[in-house]
Formats: sequence, structure tokens, C-alpha cells
Amino acid sequence: LLKHVHGKEKAAGFVKNLYGHLDAGEQGDIVSRSIVCCRDGKPVTMPPPPQPTPPKPKAAPVTAKKEAEANPMKSACIGALVLMLGVSALLGLGEGVKTSLLTTFLLAGAAGYQAVWGVAHALHTPLMSVTNAISGMTAVGGLLLMQRSSDAFAAYILAMLAVTASSVNIIGGFVVSQRMLDLFKKPGDQDYSLLMLAPGVVFLYACAFHTELLKPVLSVSALLCVAAIGGLATMS
Repeated sequence: LLKHVHGKEKAAGFVKNLYGHLDAGEQGDIVSRSIVCCRDGKPVTMPPPPQPTPPKPKAAPVTAKKEAEANPMKSACIGALVLMLGVSALLGLGEGVKTSLLTTFLLAGAAGYQAVWGVAHALHTPLMSVTNAISGMTAVGGLLLMQRSSDAFAAYILAMLAVTASSVNIIGGFVVSQRMLDLFKKPGDQDYSLLMLAPGVVFLYACAFHTELLKPVLSVSALLCVAAIGGLATMS
């Protein structure tokens, strides 16, 4: 209250400001006029309290635009048309594509889509690293081309470049994945991921000494590839 009356002049200006507010009458400070009961033996009438600020009028609520109701018939027609075009395109392929290859492609696309869709956003970078490493399977094609193009020097050079690029892609993909996944480790966590090399040794042994198991090895490898991508869907 004292600070309000004396203002910036502090204690030295208290009495001066108080008398000035009283002399100003209705124009004076309402606080100073309210705390003084009398002056020069005459009562000082207390000023009426200030009127409260009138509330702001409430704005009329904006009516939300009604969304257009979906037309079931229209949705059904669009779905039927898309499916019809897709079936026609597949039938148009005829015998140009083997049924087994087409079935494998469709199943791989469906499984891959479901696996990738469930990956957490924070793990998208490791996911891209793993998929880059998977695309490094072009190294196999490069090795086969190197074996069969001993007479064509240009093809041999291109095969060597393909193998080199694919090798860098494979190693770099898994290195980046490991570094990204290390960011989610808590202090004191132990890493036993190197134990996963044991199944790899089994695969190598089967490929080297039991060639009749090559097709089962390919099938199991494909399943493990999808499982690895699906494993990124969890943060644990």
C-alpha cells in the first residue's frame, strides 16, 4: 500500500502524493482517497468502488461443417473396378510368368508390407540399413556373372564392380543398424547378439557338405529375413 502511494519517489514522496490525490477530488487516486478518514477536522467521503469490467460477450460457436456421408455404393463400385483391373492385368500376363514365381512375389509383398508397417518410427533408420543389406544379394549375381564371363572383359569388370558395391552395402547396412540400435541400450546392458552366428555356421555347413539342402536353406533364410524386419517392430 505504501509503495502504491509514494510511487517512484519512495518514502519522501508519500505525504506529498497523498495530499495531491486528496486535492484532486474525483480525479485523484482511489486508493489514497479510500484510506483517509478525515482531513482538517472534516470527514472525507469514501469514493464508490470501481465498477467491475463487464464480461466479454461470448462468441457464437462456429458450427462445424457436416462431413459428407460416404456412399456405400460408390465405394463398392470403386473397389470392384480396381480389383477387376488388377485381375485383368494378371490374366494378361498369361504364361509369361510362372505361377510359382508370381505366388512367391505376391506373398513376399504382402508379408513385407505387414512387417515394415509395424516398425516403430524411431527404428526407421535401422530398418533402411537392414533392407540395404538385403539388397546386397546382388553380390550373388555378380559372382555368378564373374564365373560365366571369363571371355568378356567388360562384363567381368562390371561383375567385379557389382560385387564390390554389394559388399560395401551389406557391411555398411549392418554396421549402421548396430550403431542405431546401440542408442536404445540402457547402461549395464549386455550384448549377446554374436551368439546368433551359431545358426549361420549351421547354414554354411549345410550349403558346403549337404547340397541337397540348398532349397530348404533358401526357404528358412527367407523366413528369417521377414522375422528380422518384424523384430524391429518392438523397442525391446
